[in-house]
Formats: sequence, structure tokens, C-alpha cells
Amino acid sequence: MSNILPSVKVSILLAARNEEANIERCLKSLDALQFPKENLEICIGDDDSSDNTAEIIQTFIKEKPHFKYYKISGQTAGLKGKANVLAQLAHFTKGDYLFFCDADIEVPAAWIDRMLSRFKDNTGIVVGLTRMKKSGFFADFLSMEWLFTLTIMRFFSLFNIGITGLGNNMAVTRKAYDAIGGYEGIGFSIVEDYALFMAIVKNKFGFVQTYIPEVIAISEPLASFKELTIQRKRWMHGIMQSPLVLRICLIVSALLIPVIAVIAIWDPERSIRMLIQNYALITAIVMVPVIILKQKDLWKTVFFFWFYLIGISILMLIIHILPGKTMWKERTY
Repeated sequence: MSNILPSVKVSILLAARNEEANIERCLKSLDALQFPKENLEICIGDDDSSDNTAEIIQTFIKEKPHFKYYKISGQTAGLKGKANVLAQLAHFTKGDYLFFCDADIEVPAAWIDRMLSRFKDNTGIVVGLTRMKKSGFFADFLSMEWLFTLTIMRFFSLFNIGITGLGNNMAVTRKAYDAIGGYEGIGFSIVEDYALFMAIVKNKFGFVQTYIPEVIAISEPLASFKELTIQRKRWMHGIMQSPLVLRICLIVSALLIPVIAVIAIWDPERSIRMLIQNYALITAIVMVPVIILKQKDLWKTVFFFWFYLIGISILMLIIHILPGKTMWKERTY
């Protein structure tokens, strides 16, 4: 159990836009949380959905007073999209701690308690873990990519180097949120989780990157290659604003094969050694979450992940370089 007093008030903020395919699964997991209902409020902001999202939410939360539905149609000055919804929801909440998840996420039953236990005196933000639902080989590679990145984030956090937040699995103290002026104080960002995380850390609050299986949230995998490219275009906004080490990691992965190909022209033996060493390093890293986080179903991806990582890194760099607007939830940014 957590070292937080049992009377603590927790507010969960959930922004939803056109999520009729996913929202009920998310709501069921939130309803199953092992936390006193009298100390919990789940605030759902319907971001002007045009499908059946609102009807599904309102039907599910009927006679569940700890759930609260809000139709978000107005816009806070300077904010758009998800950041606007979360900013407005925060004004409705009464919790000492604000938890964030996405509408396509299934949270574990012990999520709140396990996350609360990571807060210490000056901790302002705690970041959880996420993987994809088991639904095929591609989803497994996406899961491994998430856990690979989160493992690197965890490593750097041990040296007090903050990389980013995780908008689908994150918690902040009310004190830290208010200290930065909330999302209104941050201003608009298409990667609102990264912006919130960095603002809190820069305000001298501590942060924790959790690394236990009990906080792993399960996300719906992307349905198509097009969805993947749209997602990665948005992600690249955050990566290119993130600490230098993360940007270097992506660029090195994307340019590794071309660089080694050039080296092979005059020193083929060295190029082969470089490939083997890089493959061994990446493979060793991805073994860590499989073992420590007990994700045994992902063993089948471990020895192929290096090839996936090279490919996805090249794709992300190309997507970032190519001109074009960023699409997100049927809106253009």
C-alpha cells in the first residue's frame, strides 16, 4: 500500500474525442480501480466528439457518481485540442493529485496506489509505463518500442535527467500543477504531456519514472501504417524539443546503416564489428523490460527488435523532414 494517507483525494482527467471504439474499455478499467470511490473523481472531457462517444460515456457512468462528464466546446485562450480539454477539466477537479490517461488506455487495478507510493516530499510528477494490447506481431513490436524507450528514460532518471512525460499514464500533485499555472501557464503544445513534464521539472519539483509491472497501462495498437505516420509526425515535435541525448539516440539510429555503409568502403571489418556491437547493445537493453517487467510474451520480438528500431528511426526522421501539417484527432496543427 502507498505511504499516502488513505483520505487523499485523487482526480483522473480523461480527454476523449471520437473514441467510440475504445472509450468503454477505458471506463471499465477506471471503474475497477482499487481505490476508495469516496476519494476518487473521474472527470471526462468530451472534446466536441462527432460520433457516439458522448452517448457511450453517459450510459456507462449513469448511477456512478464518482464519474463526471463534461462537454468541452469552448476554447481556453492560447490552447487547442487535448491541452485545452485538460486545462478546463483541471478547474473542475478537487483532487490533491491529478492522474492522466487516454481514452484508448486500460489502466491496471492497482494503478493509483502504486503511483501514489512513488510521491515523496518534493515529487511533483510520476510517470508510468505503457505497452500495446496483445493483438499480433506488429503490436508486439510497438510494445517493445514503448518499453525500450521507457527503459532508457528510467536509466537517465536515475541520474536526475528528465526526458519526457507520458500523457496516457502520468500523475502530478496539485501543488506542482498550480505552481506552473496549469496548462494555461505552459501555453499550447501538440505534445502537451512533454510540456507539462518539463514545466514541472524546471520549476524545481522532483520526478519519478516508475519501473514496476503493476503500473503498466495497456493501449490499443495503431490500426494502420497511415495512423503510425500521423502519430510519429506529432511525436517528432516532442523529440526535437527534448534533451539532446534523446535527439542524438534517434539520429544515430536513423543514420547508422548509411554511416556504416560508408565506413565499409575502406574498412569492412570495422563496419561489421560496429553492426554487431550496436545489435548486441540494443538487444541487451530490450531484454531488461522483458525480464524486470515480466513481459514474457515479448520474448519473440527481442532478437528482431534491432531491425525494427532502425526502420522506425529512419521513418521518423523522414517524416519530420518532409513538409506538411500535423494531423491529430481529425484536426490540423
